Amino acid sequence: MAGPFVVTPADTAAALGSGDVPVLATPRVIAWLEAATVNACTDIPVGATTVGTRVDIEHLQATPLGAAVTTQAQLVHRDDRLLRFEVTAFHDIGDGPVVVAHGHVTRVVVDRERFIARSARPLVIRTAVPTEWQAIGELVVDAYVTGYGMSGTEDGYAGVLRDVAGRAADSDVLVAVAGDEIVGSVTFLDPGARMAEISQPGEKEFRFMAVRPDRWGQGIARALVEAVIARAGDRPLVCCVIDGNEPALALYRACGFEPLPERDWEPAPGVSLRAMRRLAP
Repeated sequence: MAGPFVVTPADTAAALGSGDVPVLATPRVIAWLEAATVNACTDIPVGATTVGTRVDIEHLQATPLGAAVTTQAQLVHRDDRLLRFEVTAFHDIGDGPVVVAHGHVTRVVVDRERFIARSARPLVIRTAVPTEWQAIGELVVDAYVTGYGMSGTEDGYAGVLRDVAGRAADSDVLVAVAGDEIVGSVTFLDPGARMAEISQPGEKEFRFMAVRPDRWGQGIARALVEAVIARAGDRPLVCCVIDGNEPALALYRACGFEPLPERDWEPAPGVSLRAMRRLAP
């Protein structure tokens, strides 16, 4: 339950722009109903919060200035992170509490810090400029060491990862930027480019997909994949995934890629790469 809330001039349809009459505005009713759902959320993990994703409300009665409104919410459905509430608002005008609005509100459990990070700094994906190449190289090395099993920053392959200038000579190095921070990168290649691996004529390829480790799980990798899909247009798009990198495989499958086993290969002993391809719709 939430309230009671006393209707003031700031709560009216005229004040909020949802009408021109001095009665309780529907947007304000919805906000007060959502407040009741926040209060009704239970068993939320530490570090998590809930956000509203769907509202279906009928506003049934006009409520004048000075009236007191209370709202209540009852959880009627829970499916993992999804919470659905039945909500009702009452005012104190007339004989006893009178229903003024009724409906349903859906909320979803999210990681608070990740949600704030995504909303506070919109992600921009664009072609990297030369002044960013060094930082991109270090980010890619960091991601490969942290998540892909590379032995360390002085591993022989680290030099290849750091050579952003070299691959930018004949390929499109994309960078993901949140605010003023570089948080990810991917290289988009044509067949025959110096760093191309498995692409054939008529296809496009991407390599060196990396997200800064402290920003994993925030949708940046998917945004980078979607960016190269958009750039590929009507051409097939191929990539390789090191064997055992199940999160990457799951992401690519979710984006429409399928295994291409005839192009699986081993660039070095003990290093198995699995080929994936996405055909244009």
